[in-house]
Amino acid sequence: MRMSKAIKITVKKAPEGYDLGASKFFGTPTVPLVWDGDFYDDEIFFCQIRLSDIALLDTENRLPHTGYLYVFLHTEDGKYHLCADVRYHDGEPELAIDDFNAAVEGYEKYTHAYIMEFSEVDEDEICTRLFGIPSDWNYVDEPPKLLMQYDPLDNDMDFLDTLDGFVYLFFGENEKDLSDVTLREEYT
Repeated sequence: MRMSKAIKITVKKAPEGYDLGASKFFGTPTVPLVWDGDFYDDEIFFCQIRLSDIALLDTENRLPHTGYLYVFLHTEDGKYHLCADVRYHDGEPELAIDDFNAAVEGYEKYTHAYIMEFSEVDEDEICTRLFGIPSDWNYVDEPPKLLMQYDPLDNDMDFLDTLDGFVYLFFGENEKDLSDVTLREEYT
């Protein structure tokens, strides 16, 4: 079986005056103007990826290479049972929403941005990454197609750091339909 490549995501705390349109976890989301007011009160900004940042590494063209991929999380049950709201915008963002997470109870501290850097890794690398296969997949069935694996112990962001395992974002049946992405928390 041929090993495909995945895209590792490493993070560093954003300096003051950073490019708000950068690929990042948390901080100030930069979104299309038409999305203003289009979020739930219990929704937090998890990350945005400027897709041109990963274009050279996404050799299988699993995502578009222009525009932005966004992940917001519904938090209606506090820090448990998160649901993903994954969005794509094929254009440049026009609106920066300051303090997006500040009003959501339990998530107030996730207002500082962490800039993403990308590199190629094997598909089964234990890290935060795009694509590949889920780490520690202990089931007989083939895993769903992985969009993102978040490893809370792989960084200093303290997000879900009590989760001894991973957060997976799986593509739906049609990889091109990002509205069908599902979130699964997996304990090891």
